Amino acid sequence: MTAIKRKKVTMKDIAERLNLSINAVSLALNDKVGVSEETRKIVLKTADEMGYFDENPSFIAKNHFRNICLLIEERNFRDTHFYTKVILGIENEAKKNNYDILVNFMNQDDFQVPSSVETRKVSGILVVGTIKDEHLEKLLKYDIPTVLVDHASFTISTDAVLTQNMPGTYMATQYLIRKGHTQIGFFGEIDFSLSFKERWLGFNEAMRNAGLNVDPIFNVNPGYCVIGQVEQYVLSKNYKEVANIISKLDKLPTAWVCSNDSAAITLYNALSILGIKVPDDISVVGFDDIDICNIVTPHLTTIRINKELMGEKAVKRLLWRMENPKEPCDHIRMEVKLIERESVREIRN
Repeated sequence: MTAIKRKKVTMKDIAERLNLSINAVSLALNDKVGVSEETRKIVLKTADEMGYFDENPSFIAKNHFRNICLLIEERNFRDTHFYTKVILGIENEAKKNNYDILVNFMNQDDFQVPSSVETRKVSGILVVGTIKDEHLEKLLKYDIPTVLVDHASFTISTDAVLTQNMPGTYMATQYLIRKGHTQIGFFGEIDFSLSFKERWLGFNEAMRNAGLNVDPIFNVNPGYCVIGQVEQYVLSKNYKEVANIISKLDKLPTAWVCSNDSAAITLYNALSILGIKVPDDISVVGFDDIDICNIVTPHLTTIRINKELMGEKAVKRLLWRMENPKEPCDHIRMEVKLIERESVREIRN
């Protein structure tokens, strides 16, 4: 049997479907002035649905789709304290520039390149949170401008928008030292993310400069620090297991610097189970300044990040990269600020 040849989709077909002139469709497809942004989006959407781009791949190559693929793990997407604020900044800045955000969840154990990337129907990619190098390499093969948010690779060069993690925990540790603390620990799983690792390094540097070395070679016995696999208990709010870990320490510090605010609030609850009060017995400092810092008792001293601005800067960098594909990559670091509240007690000699 002879196969029936499919009729080629033309601009005239699209114009008739939308009741527009062929000229209007042409202007929209070629990203020319003369049609509204709303009309242009409708034309592109209809052309895609009708299969026009399958027969005219050159239009995709010219980045006529004003879409940005946002790639994020589902657990981070549902993090109402931190990443939702970053995503809000992304959405607002994208909207200002007439771009749509296409959210795609990634699975670190079974990574799939989004179909919008495979078909090159996005102009850029924002990866929010941690991504493995092997997965990042798969994305970059499509040669679509990509910016990492709150993560960077040690081996693969990309643009990234990050936080001043090391200066932040350095600042927090110095603050505790000024308050008279010398027995200071770090609480947080340092291998969970690049941010946590950098915060651990900032803490160590502040302690070293104050002559209070924690563990200069980072061996497995870092004194007052809990840096192993605790993030699973933080995420699941398993305070009893954290209390169990703390109870096995030979000696407790007078203060803890935490990998983030969620870890700090986990400590609040774990210490409460053990009958230890914050800040009367142990002082606690967080990182991120999420909304709940002003709700918990005592209010949490922390390091503030402008999370929405992080999202805005990521979009701005991505748009710049679209226009400057050959320029060197850059890592942008968000400024941080110490927010003093009630979770730190001053120790007087």
